[in-house]
Amino acid sequence: MLTLARGWFRRTVFKTIRFLKHPRKLRDRPTMRWFARHFLDKRVWKPTQHTLSGGMAVGMFITLQLLPIQMPTATILAAIFRVNIPIAIAMCWLSNPFTIPFIAWLEYAIGKWFLALYTTVPTTPFPNHLPESMVDAWLVLKEHAPVMLVGGIILGAVCSLVSYVGTWGFWEVGTRMEAAKKLRTARPA
Repeated sequence: MLTLARGWFRRTVFKTIRFLKHPRKLRDRPTMRWFARHFLDKRVWKPTQHTLSGGMAVGMFITLQLLPIQMPTATILAAIFRVNIPIAIAMCWLSNPFTIPFIAWLEYAIGKWFLALYTTVPTTPFPNHLPESMVDAWLVLKEHAPVMLVGGIILGAVCSLVSYVGTWGFWEVGTRMEAAKKLRTARPA
């Protein structure tokens, strides 16, 4: 029975590899057409001014959301918007165990400030230790999660806009410096 399962698994893996080696087969099948159109596009893997800036923006927005599935979300959004997928994934690594306390505090402060303009905000302070029971954890999450969500969306939108404009500008400056260097070397002395 074990050898039969191994053989089936091996055949399945080899068929999948053979299938994925031929992008035309992916494009021909209706169920895989979306995948082929978005993930096999060379523009999402090669950094250009637009795709690099867009990948930075998507990655920055997702990294500031404090989601447990940041990298798959960034990959799917980068594919939908046709921006650089590797850059979007790499930007998700900005939220690591060392930066999350600062990001969470900033999101909470921004969310509390924004919600105070329009509605009431939680009066209990944000806990600095883990709750004792699941009921206490649920009550804390129910009270403070909307504040963090609003703060994350606002902070993510602002930081993604700044990262898009900044990356676009750095690319432009680098291109002009490279053109000036070529112009200087092309002139006879």
